[in-house]
Amino acid sequence: TTDYYDHPIFHPATQLHFDTAASRALRDTIERWLWNGNTGGYFYGKSRVGKTHALSLLIDRFRTRANRPIPGHYLSVPQRDQGTIASTYRAMNFSAGLRVTNADKADVLCDRFVFHLSDRACEAASDMLLMVIDEMHRLKPQQLEAFAEIYDKLLKTDVVLTCVFVGNDPQHRDLTDELAVRSPHVYGRFFTQGHEVQGLTSEADVRTCLAQYDTLRHPDDGPTYTAFFLPEAVEAGWQLASLSAPLWAAFAHYRDRLHLGSWPMQYFVTAVNTLLTDYLPR
Repeated sequence: TTDYYDHPIFHPATQLHFDTAASRALRDTIERWLWNGNTGGYFYGKSRVGKTHALSLLIDRFRTRANRPIPGHYLSVPQRDQGTIASTYRAMNFSAGLRVTNADKADVLCDRFVFHLSDRACEAASDMLLMVIDEMHRLKPQQLEAFAEIYDKLLKTDVVLTCVFVGNDPQHRDLTDELAVRSPHVYGRFFTQGHEVQGLTSEADVRTCLAQYDTLRHPDDGPTYTAFFLPEAVEAGWQLASLSAPLWAAFAHYRDRLHLGSWPMQYFVTAVNTLLTDYLPR
């Protein structure tokens, strides 16, 4: 038997995944960068639009033109009082689960992380690597030199690293604007291509997500997400996607009053899950 509270709807951060226009745009853009040999680019958007969640699902799914897997590494930049290159290498090693001591110098930390990435590329028989750097707005301009050095050292082993930076808007602008002036070589390598990530921007987007509640199943041979909570309504032919117009109209009312650009995925999921689990069954 399946425990009621094991349902993915009760675990949205780790188990509830939707295919959206924004996530498809992320995937297509990164794939284009990888296949074209780009050194990198960046994505920015308002908090809670779903940037981190989408990238965590995508990072290990990219493949080369020859259909070989491209290893991916995720780094969330920690908030630190001192934004040094050494602290950046330390964070990289921590993110990979590598040994780190207080005595380790920057060059040792750099080489250790490069060896780790090289090993992953070798294991996958890939000459390409993807690194996602989240919370880029926490970085100081000088810390970007660390990523340039990692790229250069990997290139000497015939491995091309594509760095994808992700930041909140408008906080990311201070970094990119300063880099353009102080470090044009770093800016040119990683920040000439920037793309905005938005949440849901239309009723069609809302309907697409609601329709996935009507088709995804838990367990795999069980009822749809909608039928799990509203079996009688679904048996009578009702679908959650039928609520797309009133839900979008309700959001649009607050969007105009609060000057919102889009409906962040986290808030959309919270609203719909509350409707499905608590309100609609009553």
